[in-house]
Amino acid sequence: MIIKQAAERVVLVRPGPGLVSAAVVAGLDVWVVSDLGPWPRPQDARPPAGLPPQRLLTVDFDDAEALRALLADTVLKHGIGHVLYLASDLEKGLGTGSAAAAEEVLRELSARREEPAGRLPDAVTIRRILNQSRTSAVRAEEAQSVAEARALAEDFPLPVVIKSADKSGCWWTVPVHDRPGLDQWAEQAVTARHSAPYLVEELLTGAKFRVETLTVDGMHLVADITPEGNAAPLHDAERAGIRATVRALLDLAGYESGATRTDVLVSARGSRIAAARDEDREREREADRERDRERGGNGGSRATAASGIERGTDR
Repeated sequence: MIIKQAAERVVLVRPGPGLVSAAVVAGLDVWVVSDLGPWPRPQDARPPAGLPPQRLLTVDFDDAEALRALLADTVLKHGIGHVLYLASDLEKGLGTGSAAAAEEVLRELSARREEPAGRLPDAVTIRRILNQSRTSAVRAEEAQSVAEARALAEDFPLPVVIKSADKSGCWWTVPVHDRPGLDQWAEQAVTARHSAPYLVEELLTGAKFRVETLTVDGMHLVADITPEGNAAPLHDAERAGIRATVRALLDLAGYESGATRTDVLVSARGSRIAAARDEDREREREADRERDRERGGNGGSRATAASGIERGTDR
């Protein structure tokens, strides 16, 4: 995800306007690698004022070797400290094959430089951190068994959210709206062999936003805040509140390097975090699941087939 060499010089690979703006506002020295053709493309904001034309580099993203050569030459020539990208930015406007090939090039460069990937703690630890700091406090209780989690949920006013991890370490977030739903969750958790700890939380309400963040040496660049569902556009103060809440979580978790996605709900109670995940770790697990599917030959993930639970849902 991040390729380290020197200082605060960065190359942004096929960035969306949010990442460019965040990097410039943070005071980083920016180069941009984009698609062939005039920049900005129609879907992009204009490059920030003062960014020299020679720092707007173009390459054919269908040519992985050309991308590799351009990045290697740019890093060496200018003493670049970090090469940054978001997988979601690569996927926008590129075919699946081109995006995957480009990401593979970036991963190879990262591995070559032995840059350690960041790791967020698990869902239980994240909620504990947030509640203890009062940063994004919600009612939550931990359980050591399915039976205990069920009993705790019955003490909450429904609906609730229950979080638990499957045997691969992937956390599942399940909304439970009524007693039959609670029965169904308990049955599925046992069938899918989910393990302790379990986390029972109040179901957050409000407008939902997906926040993508890149962290460089402890500096959190909020690259994108995307509304989901029927969420209305945010006012400047609300956007600032979301950025502050997400950055506070990453600071409290000691997160130093990598890409994260955070689901934030905004209501009269302010910005509250529903879930956060490490994008690199999720992609590694998805690759593992894909290999399992190929070996199993059944066309479906064993965990998904067994549980029927959607990861990351909170409603």
